[in-house]
Amino acid sequence: MEKSPKGRNIDVVIFGAGIAGLWTFHALKKRGYDVLLLERDEIGCGQTLASQGIIHSGLKFSLAGKVSSLAKTISAMPDRWREALDGKGNVDLSQAQVNAQSQHLMIPPGFFGGLTKIVTQKALGESVRSVPQKEWSADVQSTGFKGSVIFMNEPVLDVPSVLRALATPYMDCIKKIGHEEADAPFDFLKKQNITAKQIIFTSAKSNHNIAQYADEANGLETQHRPLLQGMLRGAPFDLFAHLVGKTDKPVASITTHKTENGERVWYLGGGVAERAKDANPDDVYRNALAAFKSYLPQIDFSDAVWATLPIDRVEGKSNTDGWMPDTPTIHHGENALYCWPTKLTFAPLLYDMIQVDLDKKGISPSCTSSDFSDLPQAAFAKPPWDKCDWVKL
Repeated sequence: MEKSPKGRNIDVVIFGAGIAGLWTFHALKKRGYDVLLLERDEIGCGQTLASQGIIHSGLKFSLAGKVSSLAKTISAMPDRWREALDGKGNVDLSQAQVNAQSQHLMIPPGFFGGLTKIVTQKALGESVRSVPQKEWSADVQSTGFKGSVIFMNEPVLDVPSVLRALATPYMDCIKKIGHEEADAPFDFLKKQNITAKQIIFTSAKSNHNIAQYADEANGLETQHRPLLQGMLRGAPFDLFAHLVGKTDKPVASITTHKTENGERVWYLGGGVAERAKDANPDDVYRNALAAFKSYLPQIDFSDAVWATLPIDRVEGKSNTDGWMPDTPTIHHGENALYCWPTKLTFAPLLYDMIQVDLDKKGISPSCTSSDFSDLPQAAFAKPPWDKCDWVKL
């Protein structure tokens, strides 16, 4: 008969080792809370490693000529992340890698340029500026692009290195559980004799099912916004840019990454990816090539290989026409919080909201650290460009 582990009374248990769970876990551990982080698959798998690593300033959400509440909320986030990157925030990201200091807007001639500049600078500060053509990089000049380039002052991070920076200092408290155990988390804690003052769920896709299982789903609404992200291996140079179209969604958002073999990959979001996750991958490739032909006409992509990544983004339901919520979402259960950060960039704000909730409940750091060595260790997930199937067009 299997021996039950000794009872452990801890401060907080978090289910889900994506950016939301990891940021909150790291911040709480740093403050002295006794925290256990549990992951059913691998650290960062799912929506976190599917993100492009852009710490949005809110500018791209103002492109329709108006400043949304989403843009205003996001505008404070880059400074929060830079503080963490400097090792001065409530989490320490000093070991994380910054891929680019700014994502640029590439705006064709006549695309509401003056209006965009006036609106965004008023809302988001003078850090938004136009880059004179003579200051464009040689790579951008070689593309044949015609139009305006806008500096956005929003860093682009290497997400795998962010995950490692958050997890590595406290790996002895990040453990793996099976899928069946993750589907019945309260039973798992009881079996392991783990009692927590607060349970936090940050696994976006499974939160709703768990709340229903616990009979805590009353009033909880979620929404799905699927994507079929594109990937292009054999890209000619590093590019971090939004190709601006005629709506508030870029025609394409491009970030650059390296495979484990050092090959350059353009990861493609924005309009080219806004389709059902089970759509034909050829639709992504065709639309990406059309965008490149229009914006970057002098680049030859004939030797590139392609792949797609289906993503089912799940978050709290928006009250604005099905578009994304303008803050993270928390649904309260009896002893549980069900949390959605909405975007990578909102991870610090979600932690703030969780900390306010803990303070209201009088859950303070116990300044202890329980032994979880009886539980299996969680491993890091690979980024999508290191495990996809590449095709030649």
